[in-house]
Amino acid sequence: MTQKVLSFDLGGTKLAAGVVSNQGKVLCETRVPAEFSRGKEAVIRQIVGIGKTFLKRFEDINTVGVASAGPLDPIKGVLLDPTNFVSKKGRWGRVNFTDLLEKKLNRRILLENDAAAAILAEHWVGAARGYDNAMILTLGTGLGTGVICNGKLVRVGSYLHTEAGHMIIGHNDRSALCGCGNLGCAEAYLSGKLFAKRTSALLGSEKTADEITTLAKRKNPIALKAFDEYADWMAVALCNFYRIFNPEIFVFTGGFAAASPLFLPQTHRKLTQLLNSSPATKTRVKAPRLCVSALNNDAGLIGAAYHAVHSR
Repeated sequence: MTQKVLSFDLGGTKLAAGVVSNQGKVLCETRVPAEFSRGKEAVIRQIVGIGKTFLKRFEDINTVGVASAGPLDPIKGVLLDPTNFVSKKGRWGRVNFTDLLEKKLNRRILLENDAAAAILAEHWVGAARGYDNAMILTLGTGLGTGVICNGKLVRVGSYLHTEAGHMIIGHNDRSALCGCGNLGCAEAYLSGKLFAKRTSALLGSEKTADEITTLAKRKNPIALKAFDEYADWMAVALCNFYRIFNPEIFVFTGGFAAASPLFLPQTHRKLTQLLNSSPATKTRVKAPRLCVSALNNDAGLIGAAYHAVHSR
């Protein structure tokens, strides 16, 4: 019997919503810019309004899954002042998210980190299916990470999720200010938003990540050099992640993953070099597989549904 779940995927700039079956198929969906500039109340109104529209159409839905950028507590259903949820009205602070939405939508709400939801989706019906050890990197406003080890989702202390995007790989690099406030986080180099900010400074004018990608495809030397450096930083980050989690595969998703032809081949070569740099290494380490998600940026929606279905 087909079961349906209403799913949301809330990121630093966008809000996606859709109905997902218990086989991992997205039956319908919508995507809109999240109204962060108007504050958290406006974004919550967006979620509720879209949710009510879907629930009128699919009256048999009784469970809602939400994938959100973090940090967050998925057990208590609380947002813990998400790093990239900020506007002129200030940061969000602590929000009892599932309690709030349950009152407004009159349905059970299950909350999961967006990157954790994405790796669950990839492990269920995507590129990581069949792998017991896998890691996902979501390349967008921030750098989200989710990990499957020995077939199970990794949670860290207090049931929170990995925040590997805030591993510092460029200590005291003042050109790499992260949204968390530290210098040199992996996110400061690898998120699409902060890559664009760093590269715009080199170009002398403000550009989006998509515009810089176009410049690189047109052989602009500054843009090409920026992608070369991006590949190097990505390899450094992946080497660290590999040493900690030992994944067989890294999956890339999010809007900036579309630029992967400009950095992924070089990243793989550099990563292979880093993993085999020790002269004492007698057995050559095979670099893990690197690939881009084929779920069409639906991994968050699908993973939120998976979490909702399997958390009963």
